[in-house]
Amino acid sequence: MNRPSRRNLVVLLCDQLQKPCMSIYGGRVPMPTFERLADEGVTFDRYYCATPLCIPTRPSMMNGRWPHAHGARSFGKGYDTIEPGTELLIDRLHDSGYRVAYDGVWHIRRPEGEDRSAEYAHFEKGGFPYDLHGEALVEQGHAAEDQRAPIRGMTDEGMIPGRISVPFPAIWTKPITEHPDMQKALRIARFILDAPADQPIAAWCSLGAPHPPLLVPEPYASMFAPEDMEQPPGFGCDLSGRPHDVREAPGALGCAGWDWERWAKAIAAYYGYVAFADHCHAIVMGALEDSGRLDDSIVIASTDHGEMLGAHGIYQKMVMYERSINIPLIMRIPGCDAGRRPHLTSQTDLAPTVLDLLELPPLKAAQGESMVPILRDAHARWRTHTFSEYNGWMHGGWKMRAVIGERYKYVYHHDDHDELFDLEKDPDEMTNIIGEPRRLELADEMRSRLVDWMWNTDDFLQPHWPHLATEYGQPGEG
Repeated sequence: MNRPSRRNLVVLLCDQLQKPCMSIYGGRVPMPTFERLADEGVTFDRYYCATPLCIPTRPSMMNGRWPHAHGARSFGKGYDTIEPGTELLIDRLHDSGYRVAYDGVWHIRRPEGEDRSAEYAHFEKGGFPYDLHGEALVEQGHAAEDQRAPIRGMTDEGMIPGRISVPFPAIWTKPITEHPDMQKALRIARFILDAPADQPIAAWCSLGAPHPPLLVPEPYASMFAPEDMEQPPGFGCDLSGRPHDVREAPGALGCAGWDWERWAKAIAAYYGYVAFADHCHAIVMGALEDSGRLDDSIVIASTDHGEMLGAHGIYQKMVMYERSINIPLIMRIPGCDAGRRPHLTSQTDLAPTVLDLLELPPLKAAQGESMVPILRDAHARWRTHTFSEYNGWMHGGWKMRAVIGERYKYVYHHDDHDELFDLEKDPDEMTNIIGEPRRLELADEMRSRLVDWMWNTDDFLQPHWPHLATEYGQPGEG
């Protein structure tokens, strides 16, 4: 059988996957598929999402640009569309002769006339099974509206009413093969098995799990008992002294007042959903092996952003805590020794890395860097800091910027007081040390790094630091 002369690419994505719960990061959830990839590949310990929200961060994975640069900043018309002419990794692979497939959560809105999905060999955009979850809730003695909670969210025009998903679990009672996420995996598996042997493939399996709604099939729904769950860091803490974009984060408002019994059921169901997602990805890996392509394939496993899951009393993401922005990444690369990497890396580095590994031209406007040097050499020099941003949930809103160093993290809250955390002594980020007199020089240094990054990446946000703005110029101008 003829084999393609170029390596294949398979990307396994979960949505809203919390890193600390995963077995490969010391967590309780067994994930045999991810564990195998970690045993055979490179596992990153400090890989950060571009932003803790799906609409802006998924384009960053595909084009190597920060959300403030590619244009999709938050949910809502006028806020969710990438800039005209933005290059995407998937298009580059298609144009380079790859047989391309994407199935599942997409969350990339392109300007009118620039959608190229019809050109791919397979493209099926999927969402989240709220309707099916609502039906299951009713069947199991609850109300369909229990899957969401009313909140008031900040936008660029002020506060508006809305509804946010909450972790109210339901059991999927139909055959497991009919679950929407299993269907995604089965379609990608079929694509891999049916693809011509002499053409390289690039396939994304982008699951909805474990993002809400928590619609979990057996045996995974019963894998973890609520009474065995442990309270996450900061559970039940008083948020009154935190910046208001933390106090009023949608995930904090939606679950406000929940007691531990309710949270324990949610965490147990979430853990089971994570295990089920790993099982779905096993179907794709099995097809890759059965097709004879595994040894010629780069396999990447990751997520779009993290999940607080009750830590600090918050659900979902949309904050700059580690459980929200520090996310899993595993890369299995033929010929690359397995191991772990402590380097500070970003989702904006992913597309440049893939193209470098596949020996294809880089995306012209990518702002991330290829991670190939540290993939080849665990001791290679690398950047000392990385970044993340947040521009609001719906039609803009609260805005944050974070700079993460080897030990410290500084969070700029555009409309409130800032935060500084010592991640070595305080990994759960319980104590804001920004006000300690001996930290003034460190805070200024972190602010300077942040402003420098904002300036160099053409950020639209102008921070409230007049002395620094005078020194560095105003971000977004020039």
